[in-house]
Formats: sequence, structure tokens, C-alpha cells
Amino acid sequence: MEENAVNGIVADASGVYWTRDGSVWRADPGGASPERLAQDFKSAYTLAMDDEALYVVDYAEKLVRVNKDGGATLVLAQDAISAVAVDEDSVYFTSVAGLFRTPKDMSKIESLASISNPDSIAVDDAYVYVRTIGNVEDLSGRTVRVPKAGGEIEEIAPPTPVAYHYFSHELEVDGTNVYWVEPSAGTLMKAPKAGGTPIVLAKDLADPVSLALDGENVYVTLRGKDGGSDAERGVIRVPKEGGDVADVARGPRISAFDVAVDAAHVYWTARVTGAGVTVSCK
Repeated sequence: MEENAVNGIVADASGVYWTRDGSVWRADPGGASPERLAQDFKSAYTLAMDDEALYVVDYAEKLVRVNKDGGATLVLAQDAISAVAVDEDSVYFTSVAGLFRTPKDMSKIESLASISNPDSIAVDDAYVYVRTIGNVEDLSGRTVRVPKAGGEIEEIAPPTPVAYHYFSHELEVDGTNVYWVEPSAGTLMKAPKAGGTPIVLAKDLADPVSLALDGENVYVTLRGKDGGSDAERGVIRVPKEGGDVADVARGPRISAFDVAVDAAHVYWTARVTGAGVTVSCK
């Protein structure tokens, strides 16, 4: 099978894991000893992980569980799925029909909320957070949350225009705030998890695509504007509390798409034929 673009990426102390169009890969922390864990995907896209497994979106097809040490795969759900998140007990995913959850024991799939055009998702102890991308009639992107136990959809931030969209990793959450990027506006945003006035952490960014968090910073990939300078592309670091934007990597040879971090490194992928995973020290 011919494989081109490298898509989603996640990392923890056990290693770094990423998807190519047709397969799922891992490497040791820092990127050493890459190996293929699973293959025969139509379009392996975003992914999430827990201590034992990866949960991989085969885009618009299905959601698949892959053991971190390889071996057999397990289909958890079949639908037009775009994003996935996990907690200790359950797997959460979005599709064109809304927001869903399935226990890891695969006992059932249940609907948590009917949300129009849900996309990126993240979870904490009590809520699932969702970023929507609007539709042809309404180009508004919304940031909302839904109780894990079920209940009303709560708005975190007012709708904002979404002129286009690239990837299902535009949202993250920590103990206090929700963070997201707005590609069409060129901004990195945060807001209190319970709702409140959004804060612009960085602006005038060249098409921010995805983000990842550590304890102090937000890491953002920049696709570069259509018709703009290739020097705008790269990976940046922004303090969670606000401050100067720092370059992790920047320049015409940097093609960044998804991003992940561990204790010492920043990793990013590129949707470019023949591209791989790039790693940099923080």
C-alpha cells in the first residue's frame, strides 16, 4: 500500500505514536527505533491513547483500538467519525450525528449530545469539550461542553467565524481552561472551562492548525497562509498565561500539521508526500 501523508500524533513516557494514511506507527521517546504497529487503514487520521492502547480514527469510516505493543486491532464503532478522546473508562468520539461515548469494554454506544458539525474534542474528569466547525449555512465555530453523565450543552465561548478547516485537533483542556485555535482568524484562544470571556493568547498567526499542552505552554503548528511567505510556517510555543511567542521551528522547510509533546520533546507531523515525523527539544 502506498502511504503518503503523516497525520495525527500523540506522545507520553512510553513513546511517540502517529498515523500515516494506511498505518499506525510508534517510536521510542525522542524518535528512535520507529516501527509499524498496525496497517490496512483507509485513512488513519486523529488518535488518542491511554496506558495500554491507541484509539485511531479511520477517517469517515470507523474507530479502531490498537494495542501499544501491536497485535490484533478491534473496531469500536463504524460511522463518519472525525475525532476521539479517552478517559479511564470510556472512549468519546464525534461523527456527523453528534457526540458519542462507548465504554472500553464495548458494552454499548450511547449518544451524549446532538451537536451540529462537532469536530475537535477533549475531556476532563466531568465534561467533554467540543469545538464545532459550522456549515455552509452558518460558518460559526462554537466551543461548548457536555457533562459526561449527560445533560445540557453549555456554551463556553460565543460563536466565531470559521472560514475553513484543516484538522480535528484544534482543542485542548487543562485543569482551569479550554484552549483552541481559530485558523481563519489566525488566533490562539483560551477561556475558563466553566465559560467566560475568551482571551487571545496569540494573534496574527499564519493558519494555526493544531495544538498541544504541557504544564506551562501551548504548542501550535502553523500551516502558512495561501499565497503567503513560506517563512511563516512552523511550530511555536506560547505561555498559557500569555506572553511572547517563541519559535520551536520556523521557516520554508518546516511543514507542520499535528503536534504532540512529552517531558523533553516536541513532535510534529506533515501532510506532505514522503514526509515523516520531526522532533525537537523543548
